[in-house]
Amino acid sequence: MTSLIFSTKNILGQRKSASNHMLLSEIAQYLGGVLIGLDRDISGASTIEEATSADITFLANPKYRDKVQETSAGGIIVAEELGITIPQIIAKDPYLCFARAVNLIYPERPFTPGISPQAYVHPDAEVDETACIFPHVYIGQRAKISKRCVLYPGCFIGEGVSIGENTTVHPNVVVYDGCILGKECIMHAGVVIGSDGFGFAWDGKKHFKIPQKGIVIIGDYVEIGSNCTIDRAALTSTRIGSDVKMDNLVQIGHNVTIGDHTIIVAQSGVAGSASIGRSVILAAQSGVAGHISVGDGCTAAARAGVATDLPPGKIVSGFPAIDHRQWLRAQNVYKDLPGLVKRIRALERRLDGIDND
Repeated sequence: MTSLIFSTKNILGQRKSASNHMLLSEIAQYLGGVLIGLDRDISGASTIEEATSADITFLANPKYRDKVQETSAGGIIVAEELGITIPQIIAKDPYLCFARAVNLIYPERPFTPGISPQAYVHPDAEVDETACIFPHVYIGQRAKISKRCVLYPGCFIGEGVSIGENTTVHPNVVVYDGCILGKECIMHAGVVIGSDGFGFAWDGKKHFKIPQKGIVIIGDYVEIGSNCTIDRAALTSTRIGSDVKMDNLVQIGHNVTIGDHTIIVAQSGVAGSASIGRSVILAAQSGVAGHISVGDGCTAAARAGVATDLPPGKIVSGFPAIDHRQWLRAQNVYKDLPGLVKRIRALERRLDGIDND
């Protein structure tokens, strides 16, 4: 094990928020945009409504254009010149450029590398000397923590776990034995990676637990929200592709595969052995049944229940999920049902009157 020991006092307080003072012209150059108007000093970033003369803001949605006239911002990132007195940075994608500007103005403070004396690191573990291990972290036998990783207090890193470079693991994350995390990932507080998949067989008297002996493999640039759970495979691996983004409270079952660039929003769930393609969007509270295949580029709207295979590019809504346009037509009928029922009953009464005649 290679490490640099340092005091608890040094490891805490490394991320006190601070901002850079920059000229709008410097920000424009960094973003590859064009500055229109007077150059001025910027030290913060904020919304259109709350920005001050020291802040930069952005306009991406045209419906908020009227608010630009009322803003006190020192500069604004826009897609086209607005003909206002506020200095403007003209850029192709204002939302993306604003995000990059925020990173520029509020840079991440580097951590002091080393291992807190209050952490436990197994003698056979490998911790790079540039990693930062906070107090009350547990790192098991043969685990490997790569360059510039940050492990916050309360993390459990099991036996044989591998964590790639520049990955941040927030407080109280649990990574079970043998699981693999790629580089530049972010695991938010309370994430559990590699817990047993939900598998049982009835033996006539009770549920017999199916052994879960596989692992979880997570790609690069993955961000997993607070309190998500990703189950280990029964025998092989649960696989999360690169650049996958999960919101809070997402459940991924055993043997699931998720393709690169997929987004899964809060309280969604994917049942065991399902296959999710690349660049899929599962909106909030959506669910995918076990052994289902969802093709590349599909979108499941909020609270959709996907119970059958979806071809690439399909957009679905409802439960059970159907084509989104068909679902919208059904919703238009649904809201008219009380009136339709009233009309049908009136027609029935008229028909009864005709029959009686």
